[in-house]
Amino acid sequence: MKSIVLLFLCLSSSIMVSGQFVSPYKFQKQLDQPICLGTLVVLGASYFVGTSWKLPPEASIATLNRNNVNIFDRSATYMHSKQAGTASDVFLYSSIDMPLLHLFNKNCRKDYGKIAALNAEVLVMDLSVTQLFKVTVRRKRPLLYNPSIPLSTKYTKDNFTSFFSGHTSTVAAMSYCFATVFTQYSPGSKAKPVVWALCAALPVVTGLLRYAAGEHYFTDIITGYAVGALIGAGVPYLHGIKRKYNQRNTGVITIF
Repeated sequence: MKSIVLLFLCLSSSIMVSGQFVSPYKFQKQLDQPICLGTLVVLGASYFVGTSWKLPPEASIATLNRNNVNIFDRSATYMHSKQAGTASDVFLYSSIDMPLLHLFNKNCRKDYGKIAALNAEVLVMDLSVTQLFKVTVRRKRPLLYNPSIPLSTKYTKDNFTSFFSGHTSTVAAMSYCFATVFTQYSPGSKAKPVVWALCAALPVVTGLLRYAAGEHYFTDIITGYAVGALIGAGVPYLHGIKRKYNQRNTGVITIF
């Protein structure tokens, strides 16, 4: 995970292009410096909190009762599919590679440095916010309430970081960023509805897999989806430049 983040950061310098191409995005110190600083503060805070808190007594896990979980989320305590957990990991890591698909778009290739930088900001911001919530809320994962799972496998800090779903949040962030960027560079493409439908569906599938794995409740998944989508669409929006569409140009347009 860290190596992929560093890869995107290394690609974050803008690519100079010739001709009539006009990038729909712009990086500015007054915007990006606060974003980077805020992200570093959140990462630092999450690391400090995550290393300072201690697990409750192991015996307390055996006393957990699924009837104490709200009825909307309770069904997750019956789930424990290892195959679903593995599949959700595939969706997670695949979503991080999604920006590479922009290389198949000629307009995106001309401006890939900025696209890589946008995705780097989205990814790191999503990871930092998610981690901070996890280590501060410390919600017990559904599998802790499942008596069919051996107690010896339950007693880990990770099993007390259910809120909110990081897999869902990251997939939503990367998917919505991809769809937003695609729309900006290919405003006239007939594939836009398909791209948006797929990008909206990917985090849903990921969330359902996390539910089936007994890793998250529905409320974890819904929250993760909302946070990820907000970050994924919000970062490109903040960097958008208002321009009028010119069909004789490269087809680049902003909707902001």
